[in-house]
Amino acid sequence: MTAFAQEDDPYQASLRRLAASLPKPRAIVFISAHSLSSDQVHVLKCESNRIQHDFAGFPEELYQMNYTCPGSIPVAEEAAALLSGAGFTVRTDQDGPLDHGIWVPLMHLYPKGDVPVVRVSLPINLLPAQILKMGHTLATLREKGVLLIASGGAVHNLRELKWSSKNSAGAPWAREFEDWLVSSLMAKNVEAILHFEDHPGFMKSHPSDEHFLPILFTVGAALPGDQAEILFRGIQYETLSMLSFSLNSTQESVLH
Repeated sequence: MTAFAQEDDPYQASLRRLAASLPKPRAIVFISAHSLSSDQVHVLKCESNRIQHDFAGFPEELYQMNYTCPGSIPVAEEAAALLSGAGFTVRTDQDGPLDHGIWVPLMHLYPKGDVPVVRVSLPINLLPAQILKMGHTLATLREKGVLLIASGGAVHNLRELKWSSKNSAGAPWAREFEDWLVSSLMAKNVEAILHFEDHPGFMKSHPSDEHFLPILFTVGAALPGDQAEILFRGIQYETLSMLSFSLNSTQESVLH
């Protein structure tokens, strides 16, 4: 994700097109594979957000980048109340950074930093069905002008990444898993996606599951009549899927 902060390619262009196609949201509730909690859900309630350069070994100019945007205390309180009312253990944080899984796509979606952002943590110790329920619980915010965004990856295997192969077709097993996910999304096969670990290619595509779980959040946030639309497809560096999709409704729920 860090390299994508600097470059300008079709993936970044797809994010700009998405933002241009949407009414400006009241706020964004953002869940990321890089802001993890255990079994509690942390909701960031602050007036102003700061970012974290939570990566190492990249060019110095990346560490000089900054992105500023306001928070939204009312939306944070509403999200926390919804989650608590649905049985989740919720903690509100007064201060905390936006990780690169949040601020990097926001640089392309809303470069002016003029949309309030509320970070919601990904509770890694909860069951997949509970992550799905988190999305379902917060879906009502979409009807109130709030954009829900989940940031993860359809295929995310850093162990076999090849930096020299950005624009390759991707490893065959990575393409196969991405194809399965796209087919499941288009068919609205929630059960298949919920039981992702049953897919024979899952462990290869995700040595750990935190980058897949945001997909469950997004699927859970569907409203009646929603249909998935693929915004971008492409596997970069052999093992990183850049698949992005939206749920077509008055407001969008999108995965990066």
